[in-house]
Amino acid sequence: IGVGELLRGETRARRARGLEASHVMAAGVLLPDELVLQLLGERLGGGTDASRNGWLLDGFPRTTSQAEALVGGSWAELRPDAVVLVERPDELAREFALGRCCDSATGQTYHPVYAPAPAEICERLVWRVDDTSDALNRRLSDHKRSVEAIVRVFESAGIPLRRFDNARSELETFGEVAEFLRSVAMGKLEAARSDLAGGRGRKMSLDEVGAAMQPSPADPADVAPYCFLDEDEEECLSRFQRERRRSAPDDVDAFCGAGESEGECVIRYKEEAGRGELLAAVQRCNSYALREFTPLLVGDEQVGWLNPTVLEALTTQLAVGRACELVEASMLRSEAAAAAAGQCENGFAVRIAPGASGAKERSEFAAALVEELVEDGVIPRSKLRHELQDVHPFSAGFVAAGGGVAPVLRMERASMIYFGVPSYGVHVNGWVRDPRRPSSREPSAMWVATRSMSKATYPGLLDQMVAGGQPTALTFDENVRKECEEEASLPPEVIAAIEPAGSVSYRYATPKGLSTKVLMTHDVEMPQGLQPLCSDGEVEQFRLLPIAEVLRSLREDLPVWKPNSALVAIDFLVRHRLVSESEPGYAELVRLLRQRVS
Repeated sequence: IGVGELLRGETRARRARGLEASHVMAAGVLLPDELVLQLLGERLGGGTDASRNGWLLDGFPRTTSQAEALVGGSWAELRPDAVVLVERPDELAREFALGRCCDSATGQTYHPVYAPAPAEICERLVWRVDDTSDALNRRLSDHKRSVEAIVRVFESAGIPLRRFDNARSELETFGEVAEFLRSVAMGKLEAARSDLAGGRGRKMSLDEVGAAMQPSPADPADVAPYCFLDEDEEECLSRFQRERRRSAPDDVDAFCGAGESEGECVIRYKEEAGRGELLAAVQRCNSYALREFTPLLVGDEQVGWLNPTVLEALTTQLAVGRACELVEASMLRSEAAAAAAGQCENGFAVRIAPGASGAKERSEFAAALVEELVEDGVIPRSKLRHELQDVHPFSAGFVAAGGGVAPVLRMERASMIYFGVPSYGVHVNGWVRDPRRPSSREPSAMWVATRSMSKATYPGLLDQMVAGGQPTALTFDENVRKECEEEASLPPEVIAAIEPAGSVSYRYATPKGLSTKVLMTHDVEMPQGLQPLCSDGEVEQFRLLPIAEVLRSLREDLPVWKPNSALVAIDFLVRHRLVSESEPGYAELVRLLRQRVS
């Protein structure tokens, strides 16, 4: 993590903090300590990648006071485990810094001597405004004045530090740095062995220390929905434990149909993916048999669906009839609820809290049902978030908190999928037109994000330029703005140009329940040369892909796409008439992109 990159993201998004810092950065002057530490604290404290995988700060600290704040001051949570000081002669530092440039489309750094840029991208190259001789000389002078004092702060605090000469092959330097960090890691392991041995009366082996430091084993039943198609259970469980998932994520799309074995699923999926048809991408997110699910009602309004497993677990409560009751389809006054119950195999619906007088009392009954499912092992207790989420009737759609519409009840967030309550999200397609045809509104390329490898779901897969779940505390517009600022550091004028483009909805059966998702889609034409810049650690990289390459990837490399992001990309291509009506299964493809929630 580079402080300069974080600040450039703040500046791009026109946040007050970024604008304050931009003038200081352009002058080559060091930024105020508190501003830099606050920015780092927010990035490292709020990012799942940092908490999961650790972190490396590049070019920090720059002042003695910053170093002191890390080792024992108000920012001690940023205390490093090791410090690497890479030393390079001033003339080499000047030669590189004054010549480096960046591809505005990909973010790749080039240098006319050390890493020449391909001829075809030269028009896209940009230079940093603070890479001037005067600014660089000031930075080098500041570094020389402060570095030895910073070194003394870390050494006095007992933090391992080593200097490395980098006026040579980078591979040689890297090898020595790696060996140094390995020795630091082994030292920490030895210290942990001594602490854990405690009163055991014997010295623990390193294997025993490693086992003692591992998180509690995961239940194979809990990780099944997260397994890749070509993974067996043992491989999946091992990966799951390595990634140290703390809770079941909300946004997990099933590849396999209910009742389909893993082998059958792998065979079907590979056959579908091999056809090269876009329909396969849509079908994999729309696999369910609605007759197997029982409607969940509040009054006569439907709010969810129950699968057979959850319905069976609620048998005792259904028999009592206070927390929930069975209602025959013919007894329902609402035509929509009666139709939903009528298509169910059992011809019934389940009404939650039938005698409750209001949302508060219904919520109390819902909490009792959730607790029963936890006691029966249907919902793992470790997955509970202890966070209540609003529930509204299907007919109301998404309702933002404070929108003047009260929820019919509130329910534990982790239980929502077990009760088949729909969830919502926002996706933003960033596109550019062909610079050779400036009057044409036809997209020629699309910005595609590669998800961070630290993400709990679908790490490393392709995604929209901006995407995120929809919190009830925000409206769709507010959430789009927030996600665009955090994930892509888009400037205000670009965010203001974002256009709502409708929605993509889909539904699939999972072992937990019937998952229904509604994604509000948005399009924005990106200015030529403007590159998205991630500031929250959720994106590994952004790439500008020609439309032909996006289509080829969806047809031939479907597994590299996050499933619902493939749907949103296809919807974009269909709306912009970049997919022909002669596409195999075109009518079915369009229909499945707009699944009805109710």
